[in-house]
Amino acid sequence: MRTHRFRFAAAMSLGAAALLMTACSSSGSSSSSTTAASTTTGTTCTPSALDKATAPVTINFWESMPRANGETLQKLTDSFNSSQTKVHVNLVVQTSYNDTWQKYQSGLTNGQLPDVVQLQDTDTQGAIDSQSTLPAQDCITGFHYSVGDLLPRALSYWNVDKVQVAMPFAVSGPVLYFNKLAFQKAGLDPTKPPTTLTQLVADAKTLKSAGQGGMGLKLDPWYLETELATANQLFVNNSNGRTTRASAAVFDNSTGTQVFTDLNDMVSSGAAGTNSVAGADAYDNLLGVGAGKYSMTIDTSAALGTVSQLLSQYPNVQLGVAPLPTVQTTPTGGVQPGGSGLWISKKSSPAAQAAAWEFISFLDSTDSQTTWSAGTGYIPLRTSSAQSATIQNLWATTPGYKVAYTQLTTGVQSAATAGAVLGPFDTVRTAIVNAENSMFSSGVSPAKALSQAQTASNKLITVYNQRIGG
Repeated sequence: MRTHRFRFAAAMSLGAAALLMTACSSSGSSSSSTTAASTTTGTTCTPSALDKATAPVTINFWESMPRANGETLQKLTDSFNSSQTKVHVNLVVQTSYNDTWQKYQSGLTNGQLPDVVQLQDTDTQGAIDSQSTLPAQDCITGFHYSVGDLLPRALSYWNVDKVQVAMPFAVSGPVLYFNKLAFQKAGLDPTKPPTTLTQLVADAKTLKSAGQGGMGLKLDPWYLETELATANQLFVNNSNGRTTRASAAVFDNSTGTQVFTDLNDMVSSGAAGTNSVAGADAYDNLLGVGAGKYSMTIDTSAALGTVSQLLSQYPNVQLGVAPLPTVQTTPTGGVQPGGSGLWISKKSSPAAQAAAWEFISFLDSTDSQTTWSAGTGYIPLRTSSAQSATIQNLWATTPGYKVAYTQLTTGVQSAATAGAVLGPFDTVRTAIVNAENSMFSSGVSPAKALSQAQTASNKLITVYNQRIGG
């Protein structure tokens, strides 16, 4: 979700490192009684709006997938443009999700907005609050579009207050990356990686004691959010901000405390080293596996293709990929979707909106999702894509690519597993990281740190809601 640079330059080329940097990641109306902007009658986004155009309709698409993933997206866009004569898509490359969102916010003032924009999941409430987007639901209605076999949980993140505000596109989940050779040297069975946080802590200590390097811990609050989802517990109130705007965080509970306790145990015992989610050290957890500093880490499944390529350069690494270790031995929830969705501008003409929908429909089609997943490592969003020969062959030769798909298609469908929607998402995540660091650096207890994180988050949510009139 962010663009950073790597260290360990001696171990690999800057170009290869840049591929990994760009592979990863993972804000309702102004009324306090509703979260999503209400839909229109569905008459503005219709095939007839496009049919009335006397010349090909050109639309601008701001995308956030540079480098390797961007190359696959460019191929898909070229294929769409050459497959018909009604619509031409100009792909406008941004350097990161954050840059896209900042540019979009500037466009709300200067009027320079795209017809389609790719925004990360954490920008969902902000995009709704901008009142600048046309709900995808309008186009679903106007085009009589059937979502068919699109994965329900992928759809669910961008479904707010029973409105499909945007369509999923580049969806991922957190997975465990581990070095099978290091496990063997430490006396651990590489065919049985840890499945729970308790086992993760124990294995990290064993690996560290055996001189193989413990856990590389990226300080990404996404993992706390996902751990709550696997226990079918909410991150914020009001059904994770899905029925009414979120007004308070609710992660200060037994599950959250267990997550903080286990993280603190690994770090304080020396079994884990930490690095930030942003900045120069953002991928030390992954590159540390290659350098022998760590034997395992948790990171986005979207990076799998590039991680596999980069770590294959190290003779001391045999990469394994496993599901996210969970708090519960038998999870009662499921892994929430992360990544990005596609939004249509309300400012565009009806013809451009219809053209945008044609393009989005193409990107979410069976063939396109097959190409997209095989070319990037993102989760195929259709069952039919997953069943294609291309994906089945990929999974057979490199089973790690199937892990994130299996996570997203197992467990319950609920507000918890859909993921949280709230306005000040980024600053709330910062509050959580600050609380984690207070444990690691200042000796604050896990329970107190978690409580402080929730208190700080509630203040941020209150200020945001007051500012936008919610």
